[in-house]
Amino acid sequence: MARLVSCGVAAWLLLGSARAFPVHGQNPQPASQQPTFRSATALVEVDVIVLDRQGNFVPGLRAADLSLFEDGKPQKIQQFYMVTHDLGTSVDSVASEYAAQAQYGAHRVFVLVFDEGHLAHDSLMRVKHGAEQFIRDQISAGDVGGVFVNGGMYKGRLTTDKAELLAGVRSVTPAFDNRQALLAPFREFPRIPGETHATRIADGARELVDELGVRACNDSPFECQLAGGLQQVENLIQQKARLYVRQARMLTARTLQNLQAAARGLSRIPGRKTVVFMSEGFYVEESRGILETIAAQAARGGTAIYSIDGRGLTNGTSPNPDVVRADRARSTVFDTGEDGPTILTAGTGGFMVRNIDDMARAFGLIVRDTSTYYVIGYQPENSAMDGKVRKIEVKAGAPGLKVRARKGYAAVALPPQETLWSRD
Repeated sequence: MARLVSCGVAAWLLLGSARAFPVHGQNPQPASQQPTFRSATALVEVDVIVLDRQGNFVPGLRAADLSLFEDGKPQKIQQFYMVTHDLGTSVDSVASEYAAQAQYGAHRVFVLVFDEGHLAHDSLMRVKHGAEQFIRDQISAGDVGGVFVNGGMYKGRLTTDKAELLAGVRSVTPAFDNRQALLAPFREFPRIPGETHATRIADGARELVDELGVRACNDSPFECQLAGGLQQVENLIQQKARLYVRQARMLTARTLQNLQAAARGLSRIPGRKTVVFMSEGFYVEESRGILETIAAQAARGGTAIYSIDGRGLTNGTSPNPDVVRADRARSTVFDTGEDGPTILTAGTGGFMVRNIDDMARAFGLIVRDTSTYYVIGYQPENSAMDGKVRKIEVKAGAPGLKVRARKGYAAVALPPQETLWSRD
Protein backbone atom coordinates (compact mmCIF):
# COMPACT_ATOMS: atom_id res chain seq x y z
CA MET A 1 0.00 0.00 0.00
CA ALA A 2 1.30 3.46 -0.89
CA ARG A 3 0.82 6.63 1.11
CA LEU A 4 1.22 10.20 -0.07
CA VAL A 5 4.06 12.14 1.47
CA SER A 6 4.74 15.84 1.30
CA CYS A 7 8.42 15.39 0.44
CA GLY A 8 9.44 18.61 2.18
CA VAL A 9 9.69 20.22 -1.24
CA ALA A 10 10.08 23.97 -1.28
CA ALA A 11 8.14 26.56 -3.24
CA TRP A 12 8.34 27.29 -6.54
CA LEU A 13 10.22 27.34 -9.69
CA LEU A 14 9.40 30.69 -11.22
CA LEU A 15 10.70 32.37 -8.09
CA GLY A 16 14.09 30.80 -8.69
CA SER A 17 13.83 27.56 -6.72
CA ALA A 18 15.30 24.42 -8.22
CA ARG A 19 12.91 22.28 -6.22
CA ALA A 20 9.74 20.54 -7.30
CA PHE A 21 6.25 21.86 -6.60
CA PRO A 22 5.26 21.34 -2.96
CA VAL A 23 2.44 18.88 -2.34
CA HIS A 24 -0.56 19.59 -0.15
CA GLY A 25 -2.32 16.54 1.21
CA GLN A 26 -0.72 14.83 4.18
CA ASN A 27 2.06 15.27 6.70
CA PRO A 28 5.63 14.55 5.67
CA GLN A 29 6.98 11.06 6.38
CA PRO A 30 10.56 10.18 7.30
CA ALA A 31 12.86 9.58 4.37
CA SER A 32 13.33 5.99 5.54
CA GLN A 33 9.69 5.29 4.69
CA GLN A 34 10.00 6.50 1.11
CA PRO A 35 10.31 3.80 -1.58
CA THR A 36 13.73 2.76 -2.78
CA PHE A 37 13.95 2.41 -6.56
CA ARG A 38 16.68 1.26 -8.83
CA SER A 39 18.54 4.36 -9.95
CA ALA A 40 16.32 6.02 -12.55
CA THR A 41 18.58 9.00 -13.07
CA ALA A 42 21.21 6.75 -14.67
CA LEU A 43 18.63 5.42 -17.13
CA VAL A 44 16.54 7.04 -19.81
CA GLU A 45 12.95 5.98 -19.20
CA VAL A 46 10.42 5.85 -22.01
CA ASP A 47 6.69 5.41 -21.43
CA VAL A 48 5.24 3.25 -24.20
CA ILE A 49 1.60 2.75 -25.13
CA VAL A 50 0.89 -0.25 -27.37
CA LEU A 51 -2.54 -0.54 -29.01
CA ASP A 52 -4.18 -3.20 -31.16
CA ARG A 53 -6.11 -2.56 -34.37
CA GLN A 54 -9.22 -1.69 -32.36
CA GLY A 55 -7.35 0.93 -30.32
CA ASN A 56 -7.24 -1.14 -27.13
CA PHE A 57 -4.17 -1.34 -24.89
CA VAL A 58 -2.23 -4.60 -25.29
CA PRO A 59 -1.22 -6.11 -21.90
CA GLY A 60 1.14 -9.00 -21.33
CA LEU A 61 4.07 -7.87 -23.47
CA ARG A 62 7.69 -8.60 -22.56
CA ALA A 63 10.83 -6.61 -23.22
CA ALA A 64 11.65 -8.97 -26.10
CA ASP A 65 8.44 -7.94 -27.87
CA LEU A 66 9.68 -4.37 -28.37
CA SER A 67 12.77 -2.83 -29.96
CA LEU A 68 14.17 0.57 -29.02
CA PHE A 69 16.40 2.82 -31.09
CA GLU A 70 18.23 6.03 -30.23
CA ASP A 71 19.34 8.14 -33.17
CA GLY A 72 18.76 5.08 -35.33
CA LYS A 73 20.96 2.72 -33.26
CA PRO A 74 19.45 -0.22 -31.33
CA GLN A 75 19.66 0.03 -27.54
CA LYS A 76 19.60 -2.70 -24.88
CA ILE A 77 16.45 -2.61 -22.76
CA GLN A 78 17.57 -2.90 -19.13
CA GLN A 79 14.27 -2.20 -17.37
CA PHE A 80 10.74 -3.16 -18.42
CA TYR A 81 7.46 -3.17 -16.54
CA MET A 82 3.83 -2.23 -16.93
CA VAL A 83 2.02 0.44 -14.92
CA THR A 84 -1.75 0.51 -14.65
CA HIS A 85 -4.37 2.46 -12.77
CA ASP A 86 -7.07 0.27 -14.33
CA LEU A 87 -8.08 -2.50 -11.94
CA GLY A 88 -9.46 -4.47 -14.88
CA THR A 89 -6.11 -4.68 -16.66
CA SER A 90 -3.85 -7.67 -16.11
CA VAL A 91 -0.57 -6.89 -14.38
CA ASP A 92 1.05 -10.31 -14.90
CA SER A 93 3.73 -8.67 -17.00
CA VAL A 94 5.07 -6.63 -14.09
CA ALA A 95 8.29 -8.23 -12.91
CA SER A 96 8.61 -8.53 -9.14
CA GLU A 97 11.90 -6.64 -9.11
CA TYR A 98 10.05 -3.56 -10.39
CA ALA A 99 6.97 -3.94 -8.19
CA ALA A 100 7.80 -0.75 -6.26
CA GLN A 101 8.07 1.30 -9.45
CA ALA A 102 4.88 -0.18 -10.88
CA GLN A 103 2.94 0.50 -7.67
CA TYR A 104 4.32 4.03 -7.46
CA GLY A 105 3.45 4.71 -11.10
CA ALA A 106 -0.15 3.61 -10.57
CA HIS A 107 -0.61 6.90 -8.70
CA ARG A 108 -1.22 9.57 -11.30
CA VAL A 109 -0.06 13.18 -11.47
CA PHE A 110 -2.19 15.58 -13.52
CA VAL A 111 -1.39 19.25 -14.12
CA LEU A 112 -3.96 21.37 -15.96
CA VAL A 113 -2.36 24.24 -17.88
CA PHE A 114 -4.77 26.97 -19.03
CA ASP A 115 -3.31 28.97 -21.91
CA GLU A 116 -5.45 32.03 -21.19
CA GLY A 117 -3.88 34.21 -23.87
CA HIS A 118 -4.81 31.66 -26.52
CA LEU A 119 -8.35 30.88 -25.42
CA ALA A 120 -11.31 33.00 -26.50
CA HIS A 121 -13.99 33.53 -23.86
CA ASP A 122 -16.31 30.77 -25.11
CA SER A 123 -13.40 28.34 -25.43
CA LEU A 124 -12.23 29.13 -21.91
CA MET A 125 -15.69 28.53 -20.48
CA ARG A 126 -15.89 25.24 -22.37
CA VAL A 127 -12.58 23.84 -21.09
CA LYS A 128 -13.23 25.09 -17.54
CA HIS A 129 -16.49 23.16 -17.46
CA GLY A 130 -14.72 20.05 -18.75
CA ALA A 131 -11.91 20.45 -16.22
CA GLU A 132 -14.38 20.67 -13.35
CA GLN A 133 -16.10 17.47 -14.49
CA PHE A 134 -12.72 15.77 -14.82
CA ILE A 135 -11.74 16.69 -11.25
CA ARG A 136 -15.08 15.59 -9.78
CA ASP A 137 -15.41 12.34 -11.71
CA GLN A 138 -11.94 11.10 -12.68
CA ILE A 139 -9.45 12.20 -10.02
CA SER A 140 -9.12 9.18 -7.74
CA ALA A 141 -7.74 8.52 -4.29
CA GLY A 142 -3.96 8.49 -4.57
CA ASP A 143 -3.90 10.92 -7.52
CA VAL A 144 -2.22 14.31 -7.26
CA GLY A 145 -3.22 17.35 -9.30
CA GLY A 146 -2.39 20.96 -9.90
CA VAL A 147 -3.83 23.91 -11.83
CA PHE A 148 -1.38 26.14 -13.67
CA VAL A 149 -3.00 29.53 -14.12
CA ASN A 150 -1.87 33.14 -14.53
CA GLY A 151 1.77 32.13 -14.84
CA GLY A 152 1.98 29.84 -11.81
CA MET A 153 0.63 26.82 -9.98
CA TYR A 154 -2.53 27.66 -8.06
CA LYS A 155 -1.48 28.21 -4.42
CA GLY A 156 2.06 27.29 -5.53
CA ARG A 157 1.59 23.55 -5.01
CA LEU A 158 0.20 20.21 -6.11
CA THR A 159 -2.63 18.77 -4.05
CA THR A 160 -4.88 15.78 -3.41
CA ASP A 161 -7.73 18.09 -2.40
CA LYS A 162 -10.48 18.15 -5.03
CA ALA A 163 -11.98 21.30 -3.54
CA GLU A 164 -8.68 23.12 -3.99
CA LEU A 165 -8.35 21.88 -7.57
CA LEU A 166 -11.89 23.05 -8.36
CA ALA A 167 -11.11 26.43 -6.82
CA GLY A 168 -8.04 26.64 -9.03
CA VAL A 169 -10.09 25.99 -12.15
CA ARG A 170 -12.71 28.54 -11.10
CA SER A 171 -9.99 31.14 -10.58
CA VAL A 172 -9.12 31.12 -14.29
CA THR A 173 -10.30 34.30 -16.03
CA PRO A 174 -10.17 35.36 -19.69
CA ALA A 175 -7.15 37.30 -20.84
CA PHE A 176 -7.80 40.91 -21.81
CA ASP A 177 -5.98 40.37 -25.10
CA ASN A 178 -6.25 36.89 -26.57
CA ARG A 179 -5.19 35.45 -29.87
CA GLN A 180 -8.64 35.43 -31.48
CA ALA A 181 -8.97 39.12 -30.70
CA LEU A 182 -5.59 39.74 -32.33
CA LEU A 183 -6.64 37.78 -35.43
CA ALA A 184 -10.00 39.57 -35.78
CA PRO A 185 -8.62 42.52 -37.84
CA PHE A 186 -7.47 40.04 -40.50
CA ARG A 187 -11.15 39.62 -41.43
CA GLU A 188 -11.65 43.35 -41.92
CA PHE A 189 -10.70 45.52 -44.88
CA PRO A 190 -7.97 45.25 -46.05
CA ARG A 191 -7.92 41.51 -45.39
CA ILE A 192 -4.82 39.44 -44.63
CA PRO A 193 -5.28 35.73 -45.45
CA GLY A 194 -3.44 34.37 -42.41
CA GLU A 195 -0.50 34.29 -40.06
CA THR A 196 1.99 33.11 -42.65
CA HIS A 197 1.17 36.12 -44.81
CA ALA A 198 1.47 38.46 -41.83
CA THR A 199 4.88 37.03 -41.00
CA ARG A 200 6.13 37.49 -44.56
CA ILE A 201 4.87 41.07 -44.61
CA ALA A 202 6.52 41.83 -41.27
CA ASP A 203 9.75 40.38 -42.68
CA GLY A 204 9.59 42.82 -45.63
CA ALA A 205 7.83 40.92 -48.44
CA ARG A 206 6.89 43.98 -50.49
CA GLU A 207 5.52 41.97 -53.41
CA LEU A 208 2.96 40.35 -51.09
CA VAL A 209 1.87 43.78 -49.80
CA ASP A 210 1.37 44.95 -53.39
CA GLU A 211 -0.60 41.80 -54.25
CA LEU A 212 -2.92 42.06 -51.23
CA GLY A 213 -3.38 45.80 -51.73
CA VAL A 214 -4.40 45.43 -55.37
CA ARG A 215 -6.74 42.56 -54.51
CA ALA A 216 -8.39 44.55 -51.72
CA CYS A 217 -8.97 47.57 -53.97
CA ASN A 218 -10.32 45.43 -56.81
CA ASP A 219 -12.69 43.56 -54.50
CA SER A 220 -13.88 46.65 -52.58
CA PRO A 221 -13.20 49.81 -54.61
CA PHE A 222 -15.43 51.98 -52.40
CA GLU A 223 -13.62 50.96 -49.18
CA CYS A 224 -10.32 51.44 -51.00
CA GLN A 225 -11.31 55.00 -51.88
CA LEU A 226 -12.45 55.70 -48.32
CA ALA A 227 -9.08 54.46 -47.02
CA GLY A 228 -7.24 56.96 -49.24
CA GLY A 229 -6.33 54.84 -52.25
CA LEU A 230 -4.02 51.94 -52.98
CA GLN A 231 -0.94 53.36 -51.27
CA GLN A 232 -2.78 53.94 -48.00
CA VAL A 233 -4.34 50.47 -48.20
CA GLU A 234 -0.88 48.94 -48.54
CA ASN A 235 0.30 50.97 -45.54
CA LEU A 236 -2.65 49.64 -43.53
CA ILE A 237 -1.77 46.07 -44.51
CA GLN A 238 1.81 46.54 -43.31
CA GLN A 239 0.72 48.16 -40.04
CA LYS A 240 -1.82 45.44 -39.36
CA ALA A 241 0.66 42.62 -40.03
CA ARG A 242 3.46 44.13 -37.95
CA LEU A 243 1.16 44.84 -35.01
CA TYR A 244 -0.17 41.27 -35.04
CA VAL A 245 3.26 39.66 -35.22
CA ARG A 246 4.59 41.80 -32.37
CA GLN A 247 1.62 41.04 -30.10
CA ALA A 248 1.47 37.35 -31.07
CA ARG A 249 5.15 36.92 -30.23
CA MET A 250 4.54 38.32 -26.76
CA LEU A 251 1.63 35.93 -26.14
CA THR A 252 3.66 32.98 -27.40
CA ALA A 253 6.64 33.89 -25.20
CA ARG A 254 4.37 33.83 -22.16
CA THR A 255 2.96 30.43 -23.14
CA LEU A 256 6.41 28.94 -23.64
CA GLN A 257 7.60 30.30 -20.30
CA ASN A 258 4.63 28.68 -18.56
CA LEU A 259 5.21 25.31 -20.23
CA GLN A 260 8.91 25.36 -19.36
CA ALA A 261 8.14 26.22 -15.74
CA ALA A 262 5.60 23.41 -15.40
CA ALA A 263 7.91 20.84 -17.00
CA ARG A 264 10.87 21.85 -14.83
CA GLY A 265 8.87 21.68 -11.62
CA LEU A 266 7.56 18.22 -12.51
CA SER A 267 10.95 16.84 -13.57
CA ARG A 268 11.92 16.19 -9.93
CA ILE A 269 8.98 13.83 -9.40
CA PRO A 270 9.70 10.22 -10.46
CA GLY A 271 7.46 8.50 -12.97
CA ARG A 272 5.00 9.68 -15.55
CA LYS A 273 3.37 13.10 -15.19
CA THR A 274 0.50 14.22 -17.39
CA VAL A 275 0.10 17.83 -18.47
CA VAL A 276 -3.25 18.74 -20.04
CA PHE A 277 -2.60 21.87 -22.09
CA MET A 278 -5.79 23.75 -22.98
CA SER A 279 -5.33 26.15 -25.88
CA GLU A 280 -6.57 27.13 -29.33
CA GLY A 281 -2.98 27.05 -30.56
CA PHE A 282 -0.44 29.83 -30.80
CA TYR A 283 1.90 31.67 -33.15
CA VAL A 284 4.94 29.47 -33.79
CA GLU A 285 6.73 30.90 -36.81
CA GLU A 286 10.02 31.64 -35.02
CA SER A 287 9.52 29.25 -32.11
CA ARG A 288 9.64 25.76 -33.61
CA GLY A 289 13.14 25.04 -32.35
CA ILE A 290 12.26 26.27 -28.86
CA LEU A 291 9.12 24.12 -28.84
CA GLU A 292 11.10 21.03 -29.82
CA THR A 293 13.55 21.75 -27.00
CA ILE A 294 10.73 22.18 -24.46
CA ALA A 295 9.20 18.88 -25.60
CA ALA A 296 12.58 17.13 -25.35
CA GLN A 297 13.20 18.50 -21.85
CA ALA A 298 9.70 17.52 -20.72
CA ALA A 299 10.19 14.03 -22.17
CA ARG A 300 13.47 13.59 -20.30
CA GLY A 301 11.68 14.51 -17.07
CA GLY A 302 8.89 11.98 -17.68
CA THR A 303 6.17 14.50 -18.56
CA ALA A 304 3.67 13.68 -21.30
CA ILE A 305 1.82 16.64 -22.77
CA TYR A 306 -1.73 16.28 -24.07
CA SER A 307 -3.58 19.16 -25.69
CA ILE A 308 -7.29 20.00 -25.82
CA ASP A 309 -8.49 22.49 -28.43
CA GLY A 310 -10.96 24.71 -26.60
CA ARG A 311 -12.83 25.63 -29.79
CA GLY A 312 -14.61 22.30 -29.77
CA LEU A 313 -16.25 21.14 -32.99
CA THR A 314 -15.13 23.56 -35.72
CA ASN A 315 -15.39 21.47 -38.89
CA GLY A 316 -18.98 20.36 -39.24
CA THR A 317 -18.33 18.88 -42.71
CA SER A 318 -15.86 16.31 -41.41
CA PRO A 319 -17.14 12.71 -41.54
CA ASN A 320 -15.05 12.02 -38.43
CA PRO A 321 -15.29 15.08 -36.17
CA ASP A 322 -13.76 13.44 -33.10
CA VAL A 323 -10.07 13.49 -33.86
CA VAL A 324 -7.21 12.56 -31.58
CA ARG A 325 -4.61 11.93 -34.26
CA ALA A 326 -1.67 14.28 -34.02
CA ASP A 327 -1.17 14.20 -37.80
CA ARG A 328 -4.78 15.03 -38.75
CA ALA A 329 -5.02 18.45 -40.39
CA ARG A 330 -8.09 20.59 -39.81
CA SER A 331 -9.36 23.42 -41.92
CA THR A 332 -8.69 26.84 -40.43
CA VAL A 333 -9.02 30.17 -42.18
CA PHE A 334 -6.66 32.60 -40.53
CA ASP A 335 -4.16 30.70 -38.43
CA THR A 336 -1.73 27.80 -38.24
CA GLY A 337 -1.66 27.72 -34.46
CA GLU A 338 -2.20 23.97 -34.16
CA ASP A 339 1.45 23.44 -35.11
CA GLY A 340 2.57 24.35 -31.58
CA PRO A 341 0.44 21.80 -29.69
CA THR A 342 1.31 19.20 -32.35
CA ILE A 343 5.05 19.59 -31.68
CA LEU A 344 4.55 19.41 -27.91
CA THR A 345 2.26 16.38 -27.88
CA ALA A 346 4.07 14.33 -30.52
CA GLY A 347 7.41 15.02 -28.89
CA THR A 348 6.32 13.81 -25.45
CA GLY A 349 4.12 10.85 -26.39
CA GLY A 350 0.74 12.52 -25.89
CA PHE A 351 -1.85 13.56 -28.46
CA MET A 352 -4.14 16.41 -29.39
CA VAL A 353 -7.88 16.25 -28.81
CA ARG A 354 -9.81 18.50 -31.17
CA ASN A 355 -13.16 18.79 -32.89
CA ILE A 356 -14.94 17.62 -29.73
CA ASP A 357 -17.55 19.77 -28.00
CA ASP A 358 -17.94 17.39 -25.05
CA MET A 359 -14.95 18.38 -22.95
CA ALA A 360 -15.66 15.70 -20.34
CA ARG A 361 -15.18 13.15 -23.12
CA ALA A 362 -11.99 14.93 -24.24
CA PHE A 363 -10.55 14.60 -20.74
CA GLY A 364 -11.73 11.00 -20.60
CA LEU A 365 -9.74 10.10 -23.71
CA ILE A 366 -6.61 11.49 -22.09
CA VAL A 367 -7.21 9.77 -18.75
CA ARG A 368 -7.74 6.42 -20.43
CA ASP A 369 -4.57 6.82 -22.49
CA THR A 370 -2.27 7.92 -19.68
CA SER A 371 -3.41 5.41 -17.05
CA THR A 372 -1.90 2.20 -18.49
CA TYR A 373 1.50 1.98 -20.17
CA TYR A 374 4.83 0.19 -20.25
CA VAL A 375 8.03 1.71 -18.94
CA ILE A 376 11.27 0.96 -20.78
CA GLY A 377 14.55 1.89 -19.15
CA TYR A 378 17.88 1.85 -20.95
CA GLN A 379 21.36 3.27 -20.59
CA PRO A 380 22.27 4.97 -23.88
CA GLU A 381 25.37 3.75 -25.64
CA ASN A 382 26.16 7.43 -26.05
CA SER A 383 26.55 8.22 -22.36
CA ALA A 384 27.50 11.90 -22.78
CA MET A 385 24.93 14.18 -21.17
CA ASP A 386 25.68 16.97 -23.66
CA GLY A 387 22.27 18.65 -23.71
CA LYS A 388 21.57 17.67 -27.31
CA VAL A 389 18.20 16.35 -28.44
CA ARG A 390 18.29 12.65 -29.34
CA LYS A 391 15.66 10.83 -31.32
CA ILE A 392 13.88 7.78 -29.91
CA GLU A 393 11.89 5.15 -31.79
CA VAL A 394 10.11 2.14 -30.28
CA LYS A 395 8.88 -0.68 -32.52
CA ALA A 396 6.70 -3.72 -31.82
CA GLY A 397 7.73 -7.08 -33.21
CA ALA A 398 4.20 -8.38 -33.77
CA PRO A 399 2.23 -7.09 -36.79
CA GLY A 400 -0.82 -4.92 -36.36
CA LEU A 401 0.30 -3.18 -33.18
CA LYS A 402 0.52 0.59 -32.95
CA VAL A 403 3.22 1.98 -30.67
CA ARG A 404 3.20 5.52 -29.31
CA ALA A 405 6.09 6.92 -27.29
CA ARG A 406 7.96 10.19 -26.99
CA LYS A 407 9.96 11.08 -30.09
CA GLY A 408 13.14 12.00 -28.26
CA TYR A 409 14.66 13.60 -25.20
CA ALA A 410 17.22 16.16 -24.14
CA ALA A 411 20.44 14.48 -23.02
CA VAL A 412 20.68 16.14 -19.62
CA ALA A 413 21.09 14.69 -16.15
CA LEU A 414 17.88 14.53 -14.13
CA PRO A 415 17.70 16.59 -10.94
CA PRO A 416 17.46 14.72 -7.61
CA GLN A 417 14.15 12.90 -7.47
CA GLU A 418 11.59 13.62 -4.74
CA THR A 419 9.00 10.88 -4.28
CA LEU A 420 5.37 11.72 -3.55
CA TRP A 421 4.29 8.36 -2.08
CA SER A 422 5.77 6.05 0.52
CA ARG A 423 5.14 2.34 0.93
CA ASP A 424 3.88 0.89 4.19
